[in-house]
Amino acid sequence: MLSQVNEARRQARQCGGQQFEAAEPLTWSCKLEAAANSHSQDMAENDYFSHTGPEGAGIEQRVGNQDYLWQAVGENIAAGHTSVSAVVEGWLDSPGHCRNLMNDAFTEMGMAKAENSESRYSTYWTQTFGNPR
Repeated sequence: MLSQVNEARRQARQCGGQQFEAAEPLTWSCKLEAAANSHSQDMAENDYFSHTGPEGAGIEQRVGNQDYLWQAVGENIAAGHTSVSAVVEGWLDSPGHCRNLMNDAFTEMGMAKAENSESRYSTYWTQTFGNPR
């Protein structure tokens, strides 16, 4: 996913009504990956699809739980897609998700996918963006 995201960031693009210049490539963060993994697993195990967990936790708490000190943080989620390409394409086609992906305030990302065939969507994706302090 990192290579596909960075390929998308190499090109200027329109995200809804907002124009973005090409952005610097992101680097991988294991802490952001862990935060993404905890959210994807939680959505799959508890059969929900939201940026906010059942206990009220949001992205800030999830990255904080990984001791990630940030000055900028963001998150994209998706459900039901079966491939990285489909997820990235879906995010690029959605103005808000596209803005996160193209946001030059973010310098790092982590991503995780969780599956549960008993849940509504079966596959849950979380992409976590950050810029450390």
